[in-house]
Amino acid sequence: MLLFISLQSLNAQDFSISKDSVTKILDVSFNKANDKKYQEALDLQNFALEWGKKNTNDSIIGEAYDCIGSTFYILQNYDKAELNYTKSIDFLKKANYKSYMVYHYNNMASLYFQQKKTKEYEKQFQLSKQIALEIESPYHAFWPTYNIALLSYRDKDYDAALPLFKEAIQYYKPNTEHQPNILTECYNAIAKIYKERNQNTKALKTLAIVDSLGLEQKNYFQLIKSEDLKYAIYNDREDYISANTSLLKKINYLELSSKIDAEVLKRKTILEQKLIEKEKEISTTKETNKEQVNTIAQTKLFNVIIFILFVITALILFLLHRNNDKRNKLNKTLITKNKELIEANKKTEYASNLKANFFSTISHELRTPLYAVTGITDILIEDNPKTEQKHYLKTLKSSGEYLLSLINNVLQINKFDADKIELNTLHFNLKTLVSNIKSSLTYLKQENNNTIEIDIENNVPIHLKGDSLKLSQILINLFSNALKFTNNGYILLSISVKEKTDNKVILHFSVKDNGIGISKDLQSRIFEDFYQESMHLERNYEGTGLGLAIVKRLLKVMGSKIEIKSEQGKGSNFYFDLVLEIADADNVKNDKITDLIDLDNKHILVVDDNQVNQMITKRILENKKAIVTVVDSGIEAIKAAENNDYATILMDIHMPKMNGYTATQNIRKFNPTVPIIALTAVKLDENKEKIYASGMNGIIVKPFRLENFFSEINKFI
Repeated sequence: MLLFISLQSLNAQDFSISKDSVTKILDVSFNKANDKKYQEALDLQNFALEWGKKNTNDSIIGEAYDCIGSTFYILQNYDKAELNYTKSIDFLKKANYKSYMVYHYNNMASLYFQQKKTKEYEKQFQLSKQIALEIESPYHAFWPTYNIALLSYRDKDYDAALPLFKEAIQYYKPNTEHQPNILTECYNAIAKIYKERNQNTKALKTLAIVDSLGLEQKNYFQLIKSEDLKYAIYNDREDYISANTSLLKKINYLELSSKIDAEVLKRKTILEQKLIEKEKEISTTKETNKEQVNTIAQTKLFNVIIFILFVITALILFLLHRNNDKRNKLNKTLITKNKELIEANKKTEYASNLKANFFSTISHELRTPLYAVTGITDILIEDNPKTEQKHYLKTLKSSGEYLLSLINNVLQINKFDADKIELNTLHFNLKTLVSNIKSSLTYLKQENNNTIEIDIENNVPIHLKGDSLKLSQILINLFSNALKFTNNGYILLSISVKEKTDNKVILHFSVKDNGIGISKDLQSRIFEDFYQESMHLERNYEGTGLGLAIVKRLLKVMGSKIEIKSEQGKGSNFYFDLVLEIADADNVKNDKITDLIDLDNKHILVVDDNQVNQMITKRILENKKAIVTVVDSGIEAIKAAENNDYATILMDIHMPKMNGYTATQNIRKFNPTVPIIALTAVKLDENKEKIYASGMNGIIVKPFRLENFFSEINKFI
């Protein structure tokens, strides 16, 4: 017997009806909500709630709150849904209404799933299953068990998912609300888990069950998944015949799946045709009404066709309108996003240019005063100071060179970020390079009372070709790191041959110390930018935190990799292998060029706007008996070059009024042969192309070593 309930009777607040009638009202409200008649559903549910309160029936109150929560859940008003669900569980527990609590916890789980509260919705599924088992109702336990298994499966927790899928299969009851396609899906998931565990035999046996159920249900979706899994298994086994068979079956199932809708439509058409034929048969038995019956049948068919065409046309127009709206909204969104992207790119480009300009400026501003320190120190050392003064001067020079190394580290990071690092292959003497590095670290060595030892094996080639500047920077950073973390100890640089051919050699470099060492958990982090191990130690070892990061990046550019062996309290060993070319001894620059260069009576023009720089450069050249003229701008340089013949011109780049580029271009108009060498505090690789394009012949970067300074001048005199 059907229950008919009018809203008018509910408005009259007829609370005399039975509990069974109220339960049916809640069932009707559930269907109303699913039919999108939300207000009618809420009216029915609120009536049931008031009935429960009037009759002090906790089970009805709890069920009513749960239904109200479900309606708000469908409306996606999750706050009100959660509020009513929370009220519901209190009354359900009070009434000990466990059979309904199973549904309640499932509803709560669905809500928490939408709110992405992972732990909460897993807990609600568990509670639903627990109560179903408490009331000994495997039928009710099926859904929560399946949902819990599905969550574990999606998280790839196969150890948890497998027994749960098997348990859900045990709870399954045919011919109930338990959908048969869910059973097939469970077996498919189990087979997938066996495949992931490489238990392919079990997987294939399970897939046989999937095939049986899928064919029985005509569930082509699960059958396609089954064939995909079998295809993968057979491929792994290199059973390509079976793999191809699975592929053919998959294609067949795809075709059947695509045809299923067509078959349903075909059956409907056949039934309509049979109905028309039946009507014709009836009309033939009634000859007196034959024309009338035929007219009615034709009119009916025509109306049906017109109605179908109208519905199809309306549906097409609706879809076109909706798609057009979506397209317009999407176009507006794309236009907005594109504008935002263009603006973001402009800001990024501006920030990048600003950063590059900053580093270029700071490079020049830092190197200029440092040139004064190292240059004046070189001059004082050349002036035969007292014996007791030599130590202080060498320490000052060592400190200046160490400061230059720190500045190079900071600026080097910008080069890496901008992908501007290039290799410059030069001839160099390995022993001289190592000796200069050792000399530059005198101050840092003495600070912690350490000693530096050098061990170069006899078979190591001394004259080499490679990027000696980057190799120096790598070794200086490794030495500096070792010296900072070692007290009253030693640092040993070992160089040995790992492999050698006629023109190439692989050298093994090792920098070993007996300092504090590095713990295992920190060894992978010490090569990060600005990382300082001192933050994890009791005392503060000062530094920029860039040295090892630059070592790692430079070696990567040079085709190598830094390695480390270290034990806390016993010291560290940093090592790497490097491929270098073997050079002829005749091609290597003379290391004593400062002693051999002859500038006697050579007229040299120095162009520099900084008076301290002028004084230093002039004194260095005059110590070699050169005749030096100094001007402080590009304009004055042009005038001097027009009126005098110079052996060479040393040209600063950044000057007021007229820079070195413009000055050089003007000089080249009337004197294309005079050697012009850039004397600049800007790093070599920043403006190298622009310097040469302006007409200059060479480059000297301030601050410089005297041997590099004179070596560059000697090329053109």
